[in-house]
Amino acid sequence: SLFSSAHTPWHHSYVASSHFGFQVKDQERLHSTMVRRAGRALLIALALLIACDVLSFCAPLARRGANSSRFTGSLHPAPDAPLTPAAAGTSAMSTSQVYFTGIGWYLMHFVVSIGNDSIMKFLGETLPPFQVVFLRFSTAALVLLPLLVIQGRSAFKSARLSMHFSRGLLLALGIGLWCFGLNLMPFASCVVINNTMPFFKMLFAQLILGEKVGKQRWLASLAGFIGCLIVFNPTAATFQPQSLVLILSACCFAMLDIFNKKYTASETVTSMLFYGSLATAAISAVRAIPGWVPVTGSQLGLIGCLGIGANFLLYCLLKAFKYVDASATCPYRYTEFVLSAIVGFFAFKELPSSSTLLGSCIILPSVIYTAYAETRETSDEKEDVAAP
Repeated sequence: SLFSSAHTPWHHSYVASSHFGFQVKDQERLHSTMVRRAGRALLIALALLIACDVLSFCAPLARRGANSSRFTGSLHPAPDAPLTPAAAGTSAMSTSQVYFTGIGWYLMHFVVSIGNDSIMKFLGETLPPFQVVFLRFSTAALVLLPLLVIQGRSAFKSARLSMHFSRGLLLALGIGLWCFGLNLMPFASCVVINNTMPFFKMLFAQLILGEKVGKQRWLASLAGFIGCLIVFNPTAATFQPQSLVLILSACCFAMLDIFNKKYTASETVTSMLFYGSLATAAISAVRAIPGWVPVTGSQLGLIGCLGIGANFLLYCLLKAFKYVDASATCPYRYTEFVLSAIVGFFAFKELPSSSTLLGSCIILPSVIYTAYAETRETSDEKEDVAAP
């Protein structure tokens, strides 16, 4: 997970003189108040920006025609629309190939995520969480900057800049609520509640994107969530009122995926990567700068790897959304636990616990069932269309 260790408040040392000490405290209290007010003003402004963006964001998608797939919508673009490489490649593939290609990209994003989370966990032991977030996404934007400069001014163009700031706000808010929840509840409970995200994503995909969310996706996601419960064995604190904080965090991450799916067809991958990272870095800077901790040379090297990994992670996710529906990826969300156990075994010689093995025995059959049901249903639909 993103921040698996709790972070205690940073304490400041004051001088022995009580009079001067009170002055320092008053200055710091004033500075802290100003920072909080500036942060609130920024959040209110970006919330208004999202409210304006929602009017066009919730517009219904075009109805699927005869040449459509239940995974991605229309496989063939409109006659007047430019044929992108992804669209050209998708139109020449069978529906099963489209499905497994998209799921393959989605699983690859988990592999990158495991490496990124390991680095963030290590950095989080000495750096505040929002400073790690700021460094991660500012580095991701800097890594992309030379590529955009080489491509020219057209690479910086985006039809919806407000959408990128909305994505950044959702990510920063989701991370902030997650960190806050870690201080309220046990870690296992936090992970379990965070993994309700696929259910919110399927609901949002159906209501906002107009996706057809079949019963097999709901059932497979439910089975995966049960496997998650077995792996982490949460306490009764999972079902306390304070879990609402983490539920809101899960909603933010779910809506972020809906944004990514919605605009992956109209925005370039580089603009989605660059402006999303830039917006997240700018928003997280509000919390990162006041408690800034000096960064060592070795940490800078890890931060560089983190920035590159952040770009590759989102690239894999955007590629997945070019092939499959956002809701089609939901049952595979829980394979992250299985992949983490596999990486831990081969890379660190860590034997998985009995609960992890038992949970995997539920998660893996559920995703196999999903793949079988999705591809079979698509084949049946294709035969019905071909039939006279």
